[in-house]
Amino acid sequence: MTDDHVRSEIYRQFRDHRGTPTVESCAAGLGLASEVVKAAFGRLADSHAIVLKPGTTQIWMAHPFAGEPTGFTAKSNERSWDANCGWDGLAILALVGDGVVTAPNPSGGSELEWTVTSG
Repeated sequence: MTDDHVRSEIYRQFRDHRGTPTVESCAAGLGLASEVVKAAFGRLADSHAIVLKPGTTQIWMAHPFAGEPTGFTAKSNERSWDANCGWDGLAILALVGDGVVTAPNPSGGSELEWTVTSG
């Protein structure tokens, strides 16, 4: 197994499941020991492929997915994902299909919304 396999598993889990992938969930998904995946998380963070919360192995972001709520959301087929910004929300829809991206309005008005149809 390479770090690329772990990275692919991270993205698969973000795409297919609600919530942020963990060392343990990726290890289970790949049939690997947690220590092997933990080391891969560290190397992926060192290469800027993912960002970990400081001092942890918790994923903060794996572009375009955010590891925690940010106020930017991509929604498609009754599912939703946290995004790091509006552009990342659109990138998530490019991965999962048509839907809606919502974002906070910087001027304080109602939430901003972009709808993507037919790709």
